[in-house]
Amino acid sequence: PLLFKTIMSMKSNSLEWNPMEPYVFLVGNEDHNSYTFDMRKLNRPTGIYKGHVGAVMSVSWSRTGTEFVTGSYDKTVRIFSVRKEGGTAAHGSNSTGVARDIYHTKRMQRVFCVGYTLDHKYILSGSDDTNIRLWKARSSEKIGQLSSREETSLQYRNALVSKYEHLPEVRRISKTRRLPKFVK
Repeated sequence: PLLFKTIMSMKSNSLEWNPMEPYVFLVGNEDHNSYTFDMRKLNRPTGIYKGHVGAVMSVSWSRTGTEFVTGSYDKTVRIFSVRKEGGTAAHGSNSTGVARDIYHTKRMQRVFCVGYTLDHKYILSGSDDTNIRLWKARSSEKIGQLSSREETSLQYRNALVSKYEHLPEVRRISKTRRLPKFVK
């Protein structure tokens, strides 16, 4: 028997359950947005994630359940974080709804499938140009072992950014992404 039903305004292309919160699921939609829903309250989405300029074709949660990746008809792969400052996952009011990272290449065509690796350090994407691409989940993260000097430097840099993130210049620099004109 049918328990609950919600009707979207446009077609949904992909659905995936959160691996850490079994009552939360994610939907990729034709209206260029992704939505998180709590299955206990289906009357409205708990989070709306925007930024794509084409239909969202595929969605995938990381194994930690704190972020997800979307692939779209606009030839981009976007990573969204659903973590609030307290350290617990936040769906809705505390999550920004803006992509943390955006991946694209000149030759990449429409993205039809995305997924995290089991260690959630990499993202796989499959596109219309018959290529499978491997992306780092955190683009600025170095691959391999860090020396103690590099680790100390990275911690210091992160502490400075978090200390001065209220300044408009620091906020602007940390949020700047170079995108092609058709995506902006």
